Amino acid sequence: MYNKTKVAVGIAALFSGAVFAQQQQSIERLTVTANKFEQPIENVLASIDVITRADIERLGVRDLPALLSHYAGVDIVRSGGQGQSTSLFIRGAASSHSLVIVDGVRVGSATTGYKALSSVPLNSIERVEVIRGARAAWYGSDALAGVINIVTRDGDSQSVSVQSGSDNYVNAQGAFAFRQGAFNAAFNLGYEHTDGFDVTTGQDPDEDGYENQNLGARFGYDLGDYGVLELLGQYSEGYVEYDTSFGDDYTDFEKYHVQLGWRKNHGAFAHKLQTSLAQDDEINTQQHGAPGYRGNEYSTARDELSYQLNYVFSPAITVSGGADYYYEDISDSYSSSATPEQPASGFTVQTRNNKGVYVGGYYDGQAFNTNAVVRHDDHSQFGGHFTYNLAAGVPLSDIATFRASYGTAFKAPSFNDASSIWGSNDALQPEESNNAELGLRLDLQSGQYDIALYQNQFDNLIAWGNNGPENIAKASFEGVELSAQVQDMFGIDHQLNFSYVDAEDDNTGQALVLRAEKTFNWSVGKQFDKWYVGAQLQYRSDRLSYYRTDLPSYTLVNLNARYQLLRDLTFTFGVDNLTDKEYITNVAATDWSTGEVTSAYRGAERKVYAGLQFDL
Repeated sequence: MYNKTKVAVGIAALFSGAVFAQQQQSIERLTVTANKFEQPIENVLASIDVITRADIERLGVRDLPALLSHYAGVDIVRSGGQGQSTSLFIRGAASSHSLVIVDGVRVGSATTGYKALSSVPLNSIERVEVIRGARAAWYGSDALAGVINIVTRDGDSQSVSVQSGSDNYVNAQGAFAFRQGAFNAAFNLGYEHTDGFDVTTGQDPDEDGYENQNLGARFGYDLGDYGVLELLGQYSEGYVEYDTSFGDDYTDFEKYHVQLGWRKNHGAFAHKLQTSLAQDDEINTQQHGAPGYRGNEYSTARDELSYQLNYVFSPAITVSGGADYYYEDISDSYSSSATPEQPASGFTVQTRNNKGVYVGGYYDGQAFNTNAVVRHDDHSQFGGHFTYNLAAGVPLSDIATFRASYGTAFKAPSFNDASSIWGSNDALQPEESNNAELGLRLDLQSGQYDIALYQNQFDNLIAWGNNGPENIAKASFEGVELSAQVQDMFGIDHQLNFSYVDAEDDNTGQALVLRAEKTFNWSVGKQFDKWYVGAQLQYRSDRLSYYRTDLPSYTLVNLNARYQLLRDLTFTFGVDNLTDKEYITNVAATDWSTGEVTSAYRGAERKVYAGLQFDL
């Protein structure tokens, strides 16, 4: 359990900036993911952050994991450099317990059960919405800890930019748009390359690089009284080099998704229909293998169809319901090279589907807000599951709103866990969670502030047993999150958040590995005429590695700046790890006989970047 005195001190320190208010700042942003339809963010009864394109440029980050790491309740653990293995922890839960969607489309590998965030090109992103807490009542399987919803560029901002820096880093990107009458189109494209750095100690003294080429497009047509049609897609390909305990490997990847959608508002009714295809292909090559060995190939195809209907009874009451269906198909190198002596696939089950229906009611009144959602999923491999979510919010004053919520969630085992011929378990049951949360939101003249207390209890947690994956574990996650966005305090804008999580294996009483108990992020920014200067501080407390060795705490400082050379031309500059801090992120290998660490993943040393951006 967390220390209440420390929490109280943290709250006092975080919110003390409110007394320096000089002017009223209003942030009116919409979110579409928490309840799957547009609502003002202050009406959403959940812990949520909306990250805009302006926020991405303000922070000066170079990839999606780095961006997410600046927000409350989110921790990123890298086992390597840019593009390499990255673990996402939302409130202490593992990567596979958070759902990632891009433009409303489920993405990621069905074999592993999660999305490789490093492969999502940052230049393609217009907005990211991070919802913390169980959301399975809206989205179905996987949303036990939260949802990361990524919205790609829509053409509102057009620019061309190029950046270069340490490790032969190059990033060139462009975003363009076109509108003619009822038709509109937007395009984004990018190229990113780095030679990388030597990511491990004690073995493979080499550079581990990364490359990503990507292209995206969005087309829309207004049919007038018949609604709006939209076609969009994103494509990326490249490679990533990495080190393992066996040696130097690399992965070639190709990923894309395509979506066709229709929406129409008709009086009190709002319809939304969409169909999509997402493909995730990887070829993993072991360079220490036999000559000519191509490596393992994995491919995930996911087809999805969904319909949602909203009905507005009154300005205060909305009912929303829908149905969705998705079909997953995996293939691997065994499938393409089958022989009588060799299995047709590395998986005993290669296809599965899920059908879901949900309905929810929402009341947004002056005295209180509330919503209730229930959902049923019918999974072809793991049967039926009911999930629900209940939430209520009460304005305590003109500036303070209290909220409370309780939700259930489940996750179907991945193909690797349930169907692989290499140590799977076809008797696995879905993982389940129960999530309770209390929160307080403050809207003051100085900015916005939020406090959240939560408890998430996991049952049937899948862990590696004596003979492969088993439902042997229970885990609990208890914590607190404090966040603040403070405008113009002493002339400087601040974004701060502090997170504490107690992540524990209930069977053993031990802390779960790779989870930092305490994280703190502080970003500041100041506009000086044509200059914008920003700085970020990130603290991570110590944690345990997979080998249960201690990984020390560390603090990183980053710096970024922008200078307007001309009206539409801006010079950009950034320094990551300004103090050149040496730190370890994970253990790569140990001596099997003694348990001594023989190799570890190191964090990136100081990196310097500079570039130009031309706004069209």
